[in-house]
Amino acid sequence: MLYLIDKPMAEIGLRTAAGDPEAHVVLIQDGVYLTPDIDAPVSAVARDVDVRGVSLPPDIDRISYHDVVETIVEQEVRSFV
Repeated sequence: MLYLIDKPMAEIGLRTAAGDPEAHVVLIQDGVYLTPDIDAPVSAVARDVDVRGVSLPPDIDRISYHDVVETIVEQEVRSFV
């Protein structure tokens, strides 16, 4: 399950993802400011990271919006934007 997380809905989104053993969290827009403490893969949209000048922790992968779209087509999505 893909979880799209932006900052305004981050708390509920991350709490929901934490209960899903198949979660993959993608931080988008202002969500890239977050440093989630979650036992799931976490990625951040590279363009959003660059625009905001954020330094990501080494355990958060950078992905493109193209990658996000491809994943949305392949998986079920829960959006917390």
